[in-house]
This record gives sequence, C-alpha cells and structure tokens, in this order.
Amino acid sequence: MTRAWMIAAALAVAADEARAADATVATYTATYRVDYKGKDAGTAELAVRRLPDGDVYEFKSTVMAKGMLKLVRPKPAIERSLFRVDADGVRPLEFWYEDGSRSGEDNVHAVFDWDRGIATVSGAEARRELAVPKGALDRGSLQVARMRDLETSGVVRNYTIADDDSVAEYEYVDEGTATIATTSGSHETRVVTQQRTGSSRKTRVWFAPAMRFLPVRIEQTRDGEVQTALELVKVDGLAAKP
Repeated sequence: MTRAWMIAAALAVAADEARAADATVATYTATYRVDYKGKDAGTAELAVRRLPDGDVYEFKSTVMAKGMLKLVRPKPAIERSLFRVDADGVRPLEFWYEDGSRSGEDNVHAVFDWDRGIATVSGAEARRELAVPKGALDRGSLQVARMRDLETSGVVRNYTIADDDSVAEYEYVDEGTATIATTSGSHETRVVTQQRTGSSRKTRVWFAPAMRFLPVRIEQTRDGEVQTALELVKVDGLAAKP
C-alpha cells in the first residue's frame, strides 16, 4: 500500500507539473547589443522563465547603459512582468519598471485585477486605477504575446497596452520576410512594425521563425530616424518547439 501510494503521489505531481508548464511559452535568456543613434550604448538581457511555484511566468528585461548614458542611468533599467497563460492568451498579473536613475522618479508598479477589469498603477508621486479591457497587456507580457502569437497562428494583430498612465492600442503591420546579418549570425526573419495611433514613433522588429520568433533585431524610430537599436548577440536555454 505504501509503495502504491508513493507511485500515485508521484504521478499526481508529474501531472500537475505537466499542466502548469505551457509549451507555447518559449523560455530563454537572450543578450543584445544596444546602440543609441549609431553608437554603442550598452547591453540588454531579455529573459523568460517559469516560476517554481506553479503556472506563473516571468518576463524580465535588463538594460545596462555605458559611456555618457551611464551618467544619467547609473543603475540597470529593469522591466519585469508576471503573467499566466489561459484560454484567452497571455494575461498579465503584475508589472514593475525601474528607470535606472538614482532617484527612480519614473519607476512604476502595476497590479492587474481581472475580476474588476482594473490595473492599479503606482508611481513616484501618484497612484491611479486604469480600466483595462480583456486581452490587455503590459510592456513585458507584450514581448511574450508577440512571439507566442506568431508561432501559434502566424498572424500579427493589434495589441492593447496598459502603460504608466493610459491604455492604448498599438497597430501592427506585417512587412514580410527578410534575411538579416547580426552578431549572432545570419537569420531568416519576419519583419513587423508597431506604432501607437497618432504617434511619430515606430518600433520595427525582426523575428526569427527558426528561433521560435525570438527578436534578433529591434529598432525604435522617430520621424523615420533610428534612435535605439537592439541586436542579438547570443541566446541560451531556448528549447525547440515541441
């Protein structure tokens, strides 16, 4: 009886772990070179991992400036998002942003209450509630949702993003395919442009299908000029698509 109970318990634990792990979420740690207006400005690390206590995942972006920019941002700029995946897709739970400055005046913390449809956003000087529609994301969980959606459906769509003080829709345009050379090698990519309605800023992303649509290059432009660019240097722990 004792042996049978131990076997049953082990099977139950294994089944629970299988339910908790979502194969559509790619986990990885990727390192990027950061350029600002064509000059080497530092490094960025993007990582996704499943937390050990269940079905919650974490996206974390850490940007470390160098040179003159480090004088303004001496500490790492960090974005961190906790999220789950359910029948409706990626669902953010909590989001943090640390701006990397000494004062942290632009730091933000957001908590999502999906029963009420509210995100409570706390900053250095204010606390406010934003109404968030079903399917809304934060900046961190957006990175996961884009890769997941491209891999599972092959289709780009518009996303609603809850930011520091507003909820806005971002339009996505599929620009087709391109071969791009990076520090990490040559990649066949799917090119997608993101733009908030009415904004002069655009973000163009080169996603690599062979790497589960991991971005290999990201460019942020204003009025057609590239301001900031991230280029993949290496990636670790990226499991193949099941």
